[in-house]
Amino acid sequence: MYTVLCFFRVKKKNLEQFVKMTRKSGDILESHGTISHHVYFSNMLTGRQGSMGVLNLMDVDDDEELLMAQSVFNSEDHYYEVMQSVKSNDMIHYLDEYIKDLVEMTRVVTSSFTTKNPQ
Repeated sequence: MYTVLCFFRVKKKNLEQFVKMTRKSGDILESHGTISHHVYFSNMLTGRQGSMGVLNLMDVDDDEELLMAQSVFNSEDHYYEVMQSVKSNDMIHYLDEYIKDLVEMTRVVTSSFTTKNPQ
């Protein structure tokens, strides 16, 4: 499996619209073959039992909420296949531009993880 995680710092005033647009983007990704796409609201950002929390790794302003989006693919190759397919979807481009108006993209954290052990 191949998973892409994105952490978004969203101004509270933009939260409802951001979630709506992100879910629509996820629906499009799933229609092009993504296994799943979910948006998660932050719950506890401080560590537990002596561990660090997300707030130790990134700053979240008082007027912001931290959200995480997760997209799951069969493999890294599958990810690139879906992304190539999505390029032809005009609505995804519109939604991406709209989302860029709602969040500061330079503060978005994106990473990928795989269950395949690197050689």
